[in-house]
Amino acid sequence: MMDIKTITPSKVSGLSKYICFYYELELDNENYYAFPSSNNVICIFEQADVNYASDCIHIKKNSTFPNSFTALNKYTKPLLVKSEGKVREFVIIFKPFGLSQFTTADFTNSPFFHIDEFADFLEQETNFFELSVHEKIKVVESYLHSKLNEKKELDLVIQALNLLEEEKLNIKEIAKELNCSYKKMYRLFITHCRCSPTVLRNNIRFRNILETLKTQNKNFKLSDIAFDEGFYDQASFNRMFKNQTGITPKKFFKEVSVFSKKNIYFKNIKEV
Repeated sequence: MMDIKTITPSKVSGLSKYICFYYELELDNENYYAFPSSNNVICIFEQADVNYASDCIHIKKNSTFPNSFTALNKYTKPLLVKSEGKVREFVIIFKPFGLSQFTTADFTNSPFFHIDEFADFLEQETNFFELSVHEKIKVVESYLHSKLNEKKELDLVIQALNLLEEEKLNIKEIAKELNCSYKKMYRLFITHCRCSPTVLRNNIRFRNILETLKTQNKNFKLSDIAFDEGFYDQASFNRMFKNQTGITPKKFFKEVSVFSKKNIYFKNIKEV
């Protein structure tokens, strides 16, 4: 798997409020692990049979299948991706609240799902994978504009996420800071982010830890990072990290590759 080139939404589209970036990928009989994040991942696959079961996505090239839209909600364990044959995909990385502004589907309890509402896009853009990456982005952004229907009180959720990211407050503290009841804040997270505040907080904290680990020298102390991220002791920090990655913090950057400046982490494996 080569380095991934990411492209941010065009300024004229106005979609940067909801979308982090796009990228293209071609899988060729590859197996790898992906790791939890706070974002939603949307993939357009070219003629592939795509299935999910037990924290594993199986992607198999099948020329009798039409192109398809699939999506990942926030997941909390390593996700195994297994591919058979050469499969092209176009990926949209939505911000934690982004996807909900374009679909009426309730995917709160769905780690993986097909977006049936977007079927008309695939019917219109039958030659999608023959377009250049910038042409793909142009038609995707035009289509998403037609689907945009921002839900109420999104700005409050964005403020809450900023406090979660920058101030490292817990959900009750955030609700108090924003003069909002905990019950209402919880409901808003479910409505806009389609996961509980706790899941989102844990995934954000995990990604913050990865950023810290990536920039540390060889003499860093895990206990310092654990304390900075609000853990009471290193043991609880280690348990959280192993649950999210399957390996220890010390092993992570020895076994896992960063495929883009946007911090896309994959662990390639030869055989599963």
